[in-house]
Amino acid sequence: MKNLAWFKTIYAILRIPFTIYYKVFHNYHYKKYKPKNKPFLVLSNHNSDGDQFMVGMAIKGHMFFVASEHIVRHGFGGRLVKFLANPIIRKKGAEAKSTVNDIIETLQNKSNVCMFVEGNRSFNGQTGWISPTNGQLVKNSHATLITFRLDGGYFRTPRWAVSRRKGPEFGRVVNEYPYELLKDMTEDEITKIIRNDLYVNAYDWKKENQYIYKGKNLAEYLETVLFVCPKCKGIDTLKSNDNEFFCSCGFKVILNEYCSFENSDNDFFKNVYQWDMWQRNYLKENLDTLKSEYKDKPIFSHRDQTLSLINIEKNAKKVNSGKMELFSDRLVISSEKQTNVFYLSSITGFSISKMMTIFFSTNNGEYYEIKSDSIRTGVGYLILYRYLTGRDYV
Repeated sequence: MKNLAWFKTIYAILRIPFTIYYKVFHNYHYKKYKPKNKPFLVLSNHNSDGDQFMVGMAIKGHMFFVASEHIVRHGFGGRLVKFLANPIIRKKGAEAKSTVNDIIETLQNKSNVCMFVEGNRSFNGQTGWISPTNGQLVKNSHATLITFRLDGGYFRTPRWAVSRRKGPEFGRVVNEYPYELLKDMTEDEITKIIRNDLYVNAYDWKKENQYIYKGKNLAEYLETVLFVCPKCKGIDTLKSNDNEFFCSCGFKVILNEYCSFENSDNDFFKNVYQWDMWQRNYLKENLDTLKSEYKDKPIFSHRDQTLSLINIEKNAKKVNSGKMELFSDRLVISSEKQTNVFYLSSITGFSISKMMTIFFSTNNGEYYEIKSDSIRTGVGYLILYRYLTGRDYV
């Protein structure tokens, strides 16, 4: 591979300051691991923006990381990342075929690769859906598989929060599977071991590890992930302030340093995971009502939205800026000058980056980004897009 010596040198140099930083400022604990076989493909769960550094600290040997395209698209910072690390690019909310091919090519060139197999940080603390295409990827790569698990990051830097908490993070290799073992396994069997090794419910882990995650504004921006009120069943009626999370109907909970809800009046849910699973089931059970009653009125309506058309080789091109509305059959972005309508049936992929940035691709090959200047849910749009188009939310 061209410039491989450069990337290995930079990797080795930067590993030193990042190791110090994450040990001191993130209270990161890990077990060092020297792989027995090369090249290897590391698959890990994903809870924080710094996961790539924490995996890199623990596993000996240079790796190329799979990264979302928006990381390398923006200005000087993006060019610097490409110059120093040359990540393998993945488009969120779009087909991953080219990414898979790039991973296999990298491994066949005897270089190691690390990928966060969920494709997204967890919103509710549970490991996300792991596609069976990952079993196919591992099988076709002819490389060693290493599974790596991260814990504690969900509580320290919740995806829906801006403020960080103080508390420990942990990382460890779960298993190493040499190609000699994998070649006799089916793709489904490989997918199963990946799912088993990487599955974690952060709240179950928390029961066994009673760490406190102290911080300020613990509930702030929780409405970006929880958007259905359990009391009045209102959609997008919840707001947060400091440690409080409340609805316009009067329902209120307090999020404490043990990552649990306190509520003196009602006893609905103990944590974010339970609430999120309930709201998903509620939306599925009421899907027919959503489809019939929200053809002409929006389920979601948010102002201060910017729609951009993405070209990975260039920066995003602004298309429109104004109000975004989700109806039962379409997504609309409107301003005084123009209206952009995307029928859900024409959207082929839909994903979320960071807290609430939306990415989606269409059946004519276009790839879009929607950024928000105001706090709103992103995962809510994703969940409803999937349910309204006959897909499960996974």
